[in-house]
Amino acid sequence: MYRINEEGTPLRDDGTPMVSFKVMMRTGENDMKEKAIFIDGELLDWSIDMSSYLEAVKMGPQYMKAVQKDIAKHFIESVGETIGQKITMDDIKRGIQTGWI
Repeated sequence: MYRINEEGTPLRDDGTPMVSFKVMMRTGENDMKEKAIFIDGELLDWSIDMSSYLEAVKMGPQYMKAVQKDIAKHFIESVGETIGQKITMDDIKRGIQTGWI
């Protein structure tokens, strides 16, 4: 379980406060529903280039796996930069479950 500061915010192991992490559906371009991530109330402006991804899929499973791994790495780095902490995929998974990262 997390330690809590006076404001009711959970603290990381190093004592710094966590930030809220919410995954919600929102209406995007062309009124399409899309999954969106909000970190500390701000929309995480992050996406992949679907045409490049689909091209990699067409080239075979080894390319698709390499692209998926690269996407995951870039996503983790982007979330970490946004919150100013080095994080892992486990941190993100925990953030999705608890609402804090």
